[in-house]
Amino acid sequence: MSYRKQRTRRFVFLLSATLGFFAVGGTISIAGGSVGVGNRAAASVVTSSADGCDTYDDLRLQLQWVTQAQFAGYFAARDQGFYQERCLNVAFQDTFFGTNPIDTLVGVENGRVLADVAVASAPKALAARLDGTPVLNVAQIFQESGNIQVSFKSSGIETVTDLVGTRVGTWGDGNDLELLAGLRRHGLDPATDVELVTQSFDVGPLLSGEIDSMQSTTGNEYAQLLSTVHPDTGQRIQPSDLNVIYWADEEVDMLADGLWVDERRFMEPGFADKVQRFVTASLEGWLFCREDAEACLNSVMEAGPLLGHSHQSWQLIETLKLIWPSESGIGIAPESSWLRSGLILASDPDVDLGFGERSSSMDAITGAWTDDFVKAAHAELHPSWIDLTGHRSHYTHGELNLSGD
Repeated sequence: MSYRKQRTRRFVFLLSATLGFFAVGGTISIAGGSVGVGNRAAASVVTSSADGCDTYDDLRLQLQWVTQAQFAGYFAARDQGFYQERCLNVAFQDTFFGTNPIDTLVGVENGRVLADVAVASAPKALAARLDGTPVLNVAQIFQESGNIQVSFKSSGIETVTDLVGTRVGTWGDGNDLELLAGLRRHGLDPATDVELVTQSFDVGPLLSGEIDSMQSTTGNEYAQLLSTVHPDTGQRIQPSDLNVIYWADEEVDMLADGLWVDERRFMEPGFADKVQRFVTASLEGWLFCREDAEACLNSVMEAGPLLGHSHQSWQLIETLKLIWPSESGIGIAPESSWLRSGLILASDPDVDLGFGERSSSMDAITGAWTDDFVKAAHAELHPSWIDLTGHRSHYTHGELNLSGD
């Protein structure tokens, strides 16, 4: 494979007579809401391409779920040409209910690997690594978890201990590790103190009364509830109708979406280089979304999500809030966050995702991530993107339409 890196050069036209960079800031309107953007060393941008690509490397990205704004930065990187600039042809693969992106990442079918990179939450990936699956995090995109447990006020479920004796909705398949850890942190046995009910990734089971509380994310199911009519009142559901347990408040939140690879593949010639190009382009995609949320949202809508524009705009804002601020820059999580995620898993002998015999060594966790790819990406991106940490970003929501249209 011959690879000539195509680098887009950005020339800045200053609005003053003085030569040099200056910072711009502001807000971007998105479906009635706004996204405050970080500083970029540009007031207007003209691009000119350097050398083209001799060949394009195919790369299969396994998403953690179906197409939606949770993955907006990757769609934007494709549509803005960031992957193409780095000689990559990226294909997106959805994950459906009952499947695990880590399984796909390490899977082989007819001698062909099923995915090159997977978007997966740290709990799911770390649990797999603890059980001997050699996956490695090459960029930790989300700094926080957006997982919550939601119930109607009428249920009386205000705290974790209020879940005793109730039907607790759970996604299972490694998506419920914060829920299980939260129960155990309060001395509850998930097998006997609550009734765990496998739920779908929608609000139907809660609305029908099949469950008393449901697993949710701030960007998806919670927004679906706020786009729905209350079954008892016939009025649109309001935040005041709901009780929310935030797993971050219970100190059992774990790192969410990151980019994972099968580390055995670094033995393949050129694989590390391909991963580096992908990480750099993907980070640029997320930076673009922070700067131009409306164009980013258009990329999501063109990719064909199941839910509509207002829902995706809500989810995009919630997603950006999970990425920034990032103290060390996008893609790098504090070591303390990694260790908290790992310690919760290592100390929970009952968590079983079916990967095999669990290792008791924290070595499997502390070797589970590398910041090298992200630091190299930062070095390339920093001249164009001043604010990698996102400290000057501000977010407000627009109005959700009924049914999320």
